[in-house]
Amino acid sequence: MPSTPSFIAIGHLTFDVNIVDSGTPTSHIPGGAAAYAALTSHKHDISTGVISSVGDDYPVDLILKGIDVQVVESEHTATFANYYDSGDRTQVLMASGNRIPQSSIPEGWTDPDILFVGPLLHELPTDCVNWFNPKLSCLLPSGWLRRWGHDGAISHTDMLPPFRGKKWDIIVVSESEIESLPEQQLFDLGDIVCVTRGEKGSRIWYEGSWIEVPVVYSNPVDFTGAGDIWATAFAIAISEGQPIAQAGLYAATASAIAIESTGLSGCPSREQIQARLG
Repeated sequence: MPSTPSFIAIGHLTFDVNIVDSGTPTSHIPGGAAAYAALTSHKHDISTGVISSVGDDYPVDLILKGIDVQVVESEHTATFANYYDSGDRTQVLMASGNRIPQSSIPEGWTDPDILFVGPLLHELPTDCVNWFNPKLSCLLPSGWLRRWGHDGAISHTDMLPPFRGKKWDIIVVSESEIESLPEQQLFDLGDIVCVTRGEKGSRIWYEGSWIEVPVVYSNPVDFTGAGDIWATAFAIAISEGQPIAQAGLYAATASAIAIESTGLSGCPSREQIQARLG
């Protein structure tokens, strides 16, 4: 029986087409919350696995080299057009991948140290946390908040879908995603609730009060994946025993480094983060 990777990321791998300040669209850039999380974990020298649904056009072996990737075959790779205007993002769905069933989990993969779940397009059911027995679970519920029409334009709902699973250890959302969402829904869902706010830093709710984490300034090039990397670095820091505020600063530093590069090339290592903190 294969051993469980210490860090497991589950969710769609994607292509991102970025348009910044009405500029020229980029080519199809490999991405996806699971990819950003897995590469950041791998660069922290943590054994890492990915479970995803993706088309055969995604360069899995090249992009996620050294990471154990379990693929659910899909006709298409989930693809987003990301329109950035002064850091604010508007998304349009160009293609979607298949759902990820419980049967796709390899035998022996149910007990990771960290479980990172990043649904992007309702490809996972809300009770998927019940599939695992992690020491620490981290959820980015973005995909369960998204809705889209025939034109592919993505908006956010004002209500999370019903949850029938265990409570999550960590929830990470962006402020723009939850503008109309009652805070209590998040508090009921996770023990630690993190809200990233771009240039305003982040807020972390824990044991009934908010902890403010300042922004770490940088020279941004590409904001895609910043929240995924923030969440991954925070989960790693918490799993290693860092206090909440210190873990928040570690995560903020990780995302500041990430946005100074394009796409997955910005996933930071432990050494890079510690050097910037120093």
